[in-house]
Amino acid sequence: MLKSSSFTREQLENLALQGLSYADDHVSDPFNIKEVSERLGMSYSYFYHTFAEVMKEPFWQYVKRHRLELAAGLLRHSGYNIGEISDHCGYATTAALSKAFKQHFRESPLQFRKILELPNEKRTIQITQAITSAAGDIPLSSFFSYDRCERVTLPDNILYYSLISRGQNPIAEMMARMTHFTGIFQKMKTLYDIPQSRIITGTLDSVPVTDYEKLSMFAGIAIPATDYKTLIQLDGNFSYLMKKRIPGGSYLRLPLPMDFATAGIPMYDFISRNCKEGIFKMSGNHFYISLTQPNFSEIFIPLLRKHY
Repeated sequence: MLKSSSFTREQLENLALQGLSYADDHVSDPFNIKEVSERLGMSYSYFYHTFAEVMKEPFWQYVKRHRLELAAGLLRHSGYNIGEISDHCGYATTAALSKAFKQHFRESPLQFRKILELPNEKRTIQITQAITSAAGDIPLSSFFSYDRCERVTLPDNILYYSLISRGQNPIAEMMARMTHFTGIFQKMKTLYDIPQSRIITGTLDSVPVTDYEKLSMFAGIAIPATDYKTLIQLDGNFSYLMKKRIPGGSYLRLPLPMDFATAGIPMYDFISRNCKEGIFKMSGNHFYISLTQPNFSEIFIPLLRKHY
């Protein structure tokens, strides 16, 4: 176990982010702070204080908030029942989720599911529209059509990523820093010769639920989980990157002649509208934008199989 004096400030920030990454990647699994701190080579106490200082929120408060917000996102966009959502979000029983959910949102899961527009949803969309308004007069609605979607089957992927926003204005930070991070991941893709990988962007959070200022936007490279050789190399050479599993399965793929910033708001409108109308339901909150070219992108939306 390393002592606190063994870490530089940059290393402490990275370790806090690694703790956040672990919590996100194990949202459905039981774990405690001691297990996470030991994995990171830190004492319980030092990890607790480091995470709170760096992330401006105690670790277990983040875990609870993150799980409940993801549960709220599943209530919003998936076809899962509350028992299934409990399992997905790390609650042992439906009663445990319902109690925690009502304490946090002041609504029961059933009541929450009936809300047509959430306060955070409206505010996040308004802020993001103001920041990404450079799209101008492009007629976006014609591109965001279910008829343009292709249903595809994707393998399980491992995502190596960096958070590109941790401040008060995550979308603005994302736009300002995206070119830098996509350049890094493009070099990795070329260096390790992984043509089946995708450079993607998205959020760890549930967009209609999480406060705008707390959204964690990421950029990363998703690699098929069966590419063991590459994964071993990346684990050895890029241990500072955060890491998470992206489940494979049935997805909708929607190609778009626009960049990620232009696609963001109409993408969310498209997902929200189709989920509300029952055209499709999502299997999780892990939809993302694949950055294929500077002015071309693809949206991937995970589908719930039992609705087909």
